[in-house]
Amino acid sequence: MSEKLTGSCLCRATLYRINGEIRMAGNCHCNKCKKITGGPFQSFALVREEDFEFIQGAESLSTYQVSDNLAKHFCPACGTALFNRNKMVPGKLIVQIGTLDTPAAVTPAYNLHCENMLPWITSIGQIRSFEKGYEE
Repeated sequence: MSEKLTGSCLCRATLYRINGEIRMAGNCHCNKCKKITGGPFQSFALVREEDFEFIQGAESLSTYQVSDNLAKHFCPACGTALFNRNKMVPGKLIVQIGTLDTPAAVTPAYNLHCENMLPWITSIGQIRSFEKGYEE
């Protein structure tokens, strides 16, 4: 991927740009990622820290130290988790794909920590779906 990706938090107080290649994209099913996102898994893009540029709002971000290795960085105004830092991958940021302005530009290629995957995840494409909201 050669185009620059941009993203933001929900309230747009924090804006960012990724100036380099996505190193890896995946879905993490570990219990910490479920808690960090409030969802059944976390979809992420791994980028080099030097390729991540704040356009605005870097000074207003909050950090929550999840564990000795993991820190979550989020907007204190709207609560959006933008990225994580993990000491296990130094020099890289774990960017939430859902915060990208064009999240369809990044396709996860891996599922991690599948031992914690919720049993219904593998059949999610088979459930009743609606183009917009719920319809009876």
